Amino acid sequence: MMARPRTPLSSYGTIHTSELSPGRWRARTRYRFDDGKLRQVERIAASEAKATASLKRALTTIQASTATEVKRETLIRDLGERYLAAKAGRAPRTVETYERAVRKIIIPRIGDLTVSEATADRLQRFIDAIATEVGVGTAKTVRSVLSGMMGLAARADAVRHNPVRELAPLEQKATGATPIPLAELAGILAKLRSDSRAHDLDLVDLVEFVAGTGVRISEACGLAWDDVDLGAGTATIRANAVRATGHGVIRQQHTKTDAGTRRIRLPGGVLGILGDRRVRGGPNPHGLVFPTVLGNLRDPRNTARDWAQARTRLGIEDYSFHSFRKTVATALDQAGLTARDIAEYLGHADPSLTMGTYMSKTVGGTRAADALDAVLGI
Repeated sequence: MMARPRTPLSSYGTIHTSELSPGRWRARTRYRFDDGKLRQVERIAASEAKATASLKRALTTIQASTATEVKRETLIRDLGERYLAAKAGRAPRTVETYERAVRKIIIPRIGDLTVSEATADRLQRFIDAIATEVGVGTAKTVRSVLSGMMGLAARADAVRHNPVRELAPLEQKATGATPIPLAELAGILAKLRSDSRAHDLDLVDLVEFVAGTGVRISEACGLAWDDVDLGAGTATIRANAVRATGHGVIRQQHTKTDAGTRRIRLPGGVLGILGDRRVRGGPNPHGLVFPTVLGNLRDPRNTARDWAQARTRLGIEDYSFHSFRKTVATALDQAGLTARDIAEYLGHADPSLTMGTYMSKTVGGTRAADALDAVLGI
């Protein structure tokens, strides 16, 4: 049998289409980039023909961008498109972030500069302006993308070195979510259980799960029954739900960070909630633990809004979903768990982050579950 020939550089294979839901089609193929790697590229549209056409337009843009040699005279706008083409196979939400930085911020402001004109001094003034006008968080994202772009130029010998590496660090005062005092947690959950609107939205179990585990809301929305072992009393966190432009809400088969993938032992109260929920069942073609009332994937942003509205109705302080995460860290700290134990339970790679920010890949031990049971009141 003859081996299948390799896909040539800057070309793609067969385009496959599938109907994800009524009026929502996906077209996908694998494109071989300049680094020799095959990466999947996809587009979603209202019909099979539109999805295919959208994908072909994207592939044409990728081919044009990757075929362009980077020189000193290359415009930043063209370098940005080449950078986006190289990142086209990443997760949809990641691609969306890159596209926003390049097309909404970098190109409109400095797109007519040439690569050789993008000096450290000019780029520093640009980044400082973004930090002042838009915010430090956006400036950090733009700086990261710009560094990737100028890295392409440096590797092509269009510049001697990457000028972004010479920029001053961006400082941002972290405020973050307000942790819930442990003594107030049980009362807050009791108030929530009394709210009929929260029950109508099937919000109560989800909030109690987040309060009892400290998982990110995107991780809770992406949790599937295949990831829950009721017999062992554990849940494996390995996916998250995100909204990506042009794709709607999707379930990514990975967590926010590599350290986020973990198996945790569940407190008894949370385990009871999941057991009851499993028995109740309901419309759920995707096998999700916390789908919408119609059985679809929950949007974390919409869910955060529902929780904010519930807090207003019930007169609860401005405690976000992330507040529960900080409260779980505090409860585990007071129970005597080490920083490493707590970092693993919350999905942090660096225990110092847990200690510095949260305190006021293995199964979390029984002590963690017992400590959370003691403060939940469920």
